[in-house]
Amino acid sequence: MVRVIPMCGLCRRVCDEGLSARGGAGWVDFPSYLSRHVVSSSQIQFSSDYCNECRLSYNILKRYGT
Repeated sequence: MVRVIPMCGLCRRVCDEGLSARGGAGWVDFPSYLSRHVVSSSQIQFSSDYCNECRLSYNILKRYGT
C-alpha cells in the first residue's frame, strides 16, 4: 500500500497527521517522520502542499509585495 504524504513546496517539511493529540497535523522534517513511522521508500509518494508557516509567509508577501 502506498502512503501519500503532503510535503511543503518551500521548506520541504512533511505533514505528520499523527502528531497532534486532537487529531490535527504537524509539519516535521522527513527524517523525524521516518523515525516515527516504519515505511520503506517504495511505499511513499509525496503530494505538494504548504505548511502553515510557509503559507502565512507567502500570503503576507503576496499581499504586500517585495
